[in-house]
Amino acid sequence: MTRSRLTWAFTVLSATAMIGPAAAQQTAAGYPAKPVRLLVGYAPGASTDTVARIIAQKLTERWGVQVVVDNRPGANTIIASDIAAKAPADGHTLLLGNSANATNPAVYATLPYDGAKGLSSVVMTALSTNLVSANPAFPPKGLKELIALAKSRPGQIAYGTAGAGSSQHLLMELLGLRAGIKITPVHYRGGAPALVDTVSGQVPVMIGSVVLQGPYVKAGKLKPLVVTGARRSPAMPNVPTIAEQGFPGLVSDYWLGIMGPAGLPRQVIEKINKDVNTVLTLRDVREMFARSGIAPGGGSAQEMDKYFKDELAMWAAVVRDAGLDRLQM
Repeated sequence: MTRSRLTWAFTVLSATAMIGPAAAQQTAAGYPAKPVRLLVGYAPGASTDTVARIIAQKLTERWGVQVVVDNRPGANTIIASDIAAKAPADGHTLLLGNSANATNPAVYATLPYDGAKGLSSVVMTALSTNLVSANPAFPPKGLKELIALAKSRPGQIAYGTAGAGSSQHLLMELLGLRAGIKITPVHYRGGAPALVDTVSGQVPVMIGSVVLQGPYVKAGKLKPLVVTGARRSPAMPNVPTIAEQGFPGLVSDYWLGIMGPAGLPRQVIEKINKDVNTVLTLRDVREMFARSGIAPGGGSAQEMDKYFKDELAMWAAVVRDAGLDRLQM
């Protein structure tokens, strides 16, 4: 090959190598260039949907481009997550992920997308405390009494969950492992049906969000036993945390965070992260969250990604150690 041809080939290769970074920078500089779709794995009206709509409205105002909430309920958020994972990695299709995104890879034998690597972490948006509660006729008044009764009646005490493989279900399985008890899950299609049966006494105990159960606790129709967050819930300041009851390793919140397809340009992630963090400091946003019993999130994409990976590892260990059968799609 002549020197002129070598020079030409080197020039072409150099220009080709520059296309990727240049395209990413151009995408970030003009982002968002069109309406943004924010996928939600639940039906309208759920707490996840409420958070999505608050964030979407504020980003629409900030960006001058419509952020549209797209509800795709079903399959424990797998439908919405799969759409997000397979969307173009340009930031115009996002997902309001949640704790199910960390449990599903451990719970399901197969997923239609890579549950561990198929999504990019962008920013944590909100945290909601889980509550273990009981029908008022159920004798135990707290977690320690529940454990003592369960030890005397192995396998005879049932509790309601929002579904098999949910983070709440796995948390109770982990409690069983750590406390040396066997309690029996009764799985429902969502937290609301579990709530109805606990209030009516069909099941004595349930685990779900403070948001869902709060009105029934205030009305005396449910008896709170313990919250699973790192701190007491402002909505129920007299209810002890699971750490205060002797299980600091079981602290677990229901989290919500914006995610996108794997390979999102770093500049796009940084822009979304920065703007959502700003939105989360707005007074009216914090007030709306507080009314729903939700704490605002925030922080860097790296912090969210570490949290997500830690949960992937934790729930995989719970499923293994509890000997749970993996579900089929």
